Amino acid sequence: MSDVKNELLELIKRNGTLSVDEAVERTDLAKTTLREHFLQMERDGTIQRGYVRSGPGRPSLQYKLTGDGHDQFPSHESKMMGELLKFLKKNGEDALMKDFFEQFWEKRYQKAKRLMEEAEQEEGCSPIGALMEMLREEGFMPEYKEEKENGILCVKECNCPFREVVKETTLPCQLEAQFYQRLFVSNVERTSYIADGNHACTYEISV
Repeated sequence: MSDVKNELLELIKRNGTLSVDEAVERTDLAKTTLREHFLQMERDGTIQRGYVRSGPGRPSLQYKLTGDGHDQFPSHESKMMGELLKFLKKNGEDALMKDFFEQFWEKRYQKAKRLMEEAEQEEGCSPIGALMEMLREEGFMPEYKEEKENGILCVKECNCPFREVVKETTLPCQLEAQFYQRLFVSNVERTSYIADGNHACTYEISV
C-alpha cells in the first residue's frame, strides 16, 4: 500500500471519519489526487463512504474504515488468544477448549454449506467460487485447482489466520480437514502443512 494511502488510513483511524476537504487540509494534496486514492481504497475494501448531516444544508460525504481497513493496523488478538489457550490448558480446561473449537468450526461449516448451495442456484456463480470468497474474507489467502483427469480438487490455504492458536493446540488443523470432508462428502488428504514448515496447507479432495 502506498504512503499516501497509509497516511489516509491513519487519518481516518484517528478521526473516525474523513472528508476530501479535510484530507486536503491535512495532506496538502490536490482534491483530484485524493479522490483517486479514495476510490482505489474503496475498491480495495479498506474504506467505505457515508453521508453525515451536521446542520442545515446537504449532508457531507465522509469516509470511514471497513473491517479490512481496521485490520491494516497492529493487533495482538492472536497472541492474546494463544495466551488464553495456554491458560485453559494449564488449568485443565481441555474439554472446554475442544467444545469451543468444535462449535466455531460448526458455524463455519454451516455458513460455507449455505453459501455454496446458494451459488449453485444462481446463474454464473460456482459453489467453489463462493467457498473461496469466504476463505479470503477469513484471511486464508486460498487458491484452488481442479485436476479433472484425476478427479481431484486441490485447495491451498497460503496463510494461517490461527498461527498463535496452533502453537497451543492442533484442534484447528484437525477440524479444518474435517470441514472439507463434510463440505464435499469425500475423502480429503492434507499434502502440505504450514505447522510443519511448508508455505501452505494443501488439501486434495476427491470429487
